[in-house]
Formats: sequence, structure tokens, C-alpha cells
Amino acid sequence: MASASGSKDYPQRLYPEGKSPLLKKSCHHNCKLHEFIMMIRDHLGEEICNDIMNNSQVGVLLKLALTSFIWSAKTVQYFVSNQLKVDRNHEFWTLIGGRPVRFTLFEYAEITGLNCDPIDPNDKLEIDHTEFWAEIGVRGGEGPNWNELEARMKTCQAWTYQKKKMLVLLFILHVGVLGLHRNSRISLGLAKTVMDEAAFERQPWGRYGFHELIYSIKIANLGGARYTLHGCVQAMLVWGYECIPILAERAGKIRPDVDDSVVPLLRRTSSQCRYAF
Repeated sequence: MASASGSKDYPQRLYPEGKSPLLKKSCHHNCKLHEFIMMIRDHLGEEICNDIMNNSQVGVLLKLALTSFIWSAKTVQYFVSNQLKVDRNHEFWTLIGGRPVRFTLFEYAEITGLNCDPIDPNDKLEIDHTEFWAEIGVRGGEGPNWNELEARMKTCQAWTYQKKKMLVLLFILHVGVLGLHRNSRISLGLAKTVMDEAAFERQPWGRYGFHELIYSIKIANLGGARYTLHGCVQAMLVWGYECIPILAERAGKIRPDVDDSVVPLLRRTSSQCRYAF
């Protein structure tokens, strides 16, 4: 994976060594995939999950939820605390063992398998969403948040299969792709795409998710006792395993039951094993 730089002309540290204000804060995230998929199974059953896993680009996130992937906040916190000063909003650099390592959209696409093509500004879906929005209890001019989706998930058993599937896709966008806070809303333009399968599948969800992740790192709250990352944070952890072999050997080994055709996000185990970088 082309993520390390052999050049000595790399960016400077964002913070002096050992002085990052993020070191003393706890690192959190909103991409609670296991909790999410259990809720889908409890209320809607297996059929919709299997449909999305087998036929949608975002199915990889449901598959990840079933792997019991363990989040290691300390490892990601090390990456974030040792980041280098980069003005470009589409990439992240960190220093590991004196070596600069870069995380870009290219690595994110390779790790997740999500569509990371450029966003087409002319791809605007014109569709009447008002009736469906009313059914999920959301005002017509905005997208839904987690709390609204969760409330409807518990009472939608009489809905058609297609409407249930649209509800699940909204959940996947909120939790897995964008990793938003529960009170935060999916933008209306993105949320409406669940109503048109072709429109949904042609969206570069990987690019949207990567931007959300990197942006949350660059604006991390320095004033509180904690900071929260957005997006599919598990992809950043797998990136660390992919480009740091000794870390992978300790905490992110290849699963024995998968082959190279499986994307790295689903190919590696994970643990909270401590590693002295």
C-alpha cells in the first residue's frame, strides 16, 4: 500500500514531539456498527441485511459489523497526536518511528472498497421525498438524525420491504459512512438518494466518508476532555496495520478464513493490545 514517504522533505510536526494537546484527551467515535446491526436484526430480520451486504457498495460496512472488529482508541490517538502539518484537506500525515506516513483517499478506497470517485456537482436527484420523510418523522427541508431513525426502526414492521430498506440505508449513511453524532443530520441532498437505488449506488460514498473523517481530525476539539472522530474510523486503524507491519503482527493480523480478494477492512483482525511506537 503506497502510504509511506521515503523523502526527507516532508511536512513539519503540527505539535512538538510529546506536546500534542490531544495526548491527554480521550478519543471517541460515532461509528458504532455492531450496535447498529443488532438493532436492524432485532427489528427487521436478516433479509434486508443480506440484500444490502450482497448488492450494495455500502454492504461492506454491514459485513464489518459482523466481524467483531475491536476499536483501539490508543493506536488511533497516537496517529492523530503525531500528525504533521498539512494544508491539504484531502490527506493526513503522521510520524511513526521517525518515518512520515500518509493516509489519502487512495488508501481509503483500497481499504474499504467504497466508491471514491470525484463528486459530480451536476448529479442532483430531483425526487419528491415529502411523504417518506413524514413517515419517518422528519421535516421536509432537512435530513434525518440517528434518534429519528431509531424511533422509526422500532415501529416500521408494517412498512413495505423497499421502505424498510431505505430506512436501513439512511442508518448506514449516518452511522457507517459519515459517523455522525446522534443529534447531527445527514444532509438532505445525500439522504434523498436512498429513494432511488441507481442514484444511491453511483454516489462516491467513500469520498464523502473520507472527507468527514479527515475533517474531524483537523478540527478536533482542543478545549474539552475528549474529542470525537467522524466517518469510518476503523479504516484508519486498518491503514495503520497495512503500513506498519510490526503493529499488524501485534494487533491486526490477517484473518485465517479470508483470501486476498477481500478488502483489507474485512481481512484484518484488531485488538486493543498496547504497542510502544
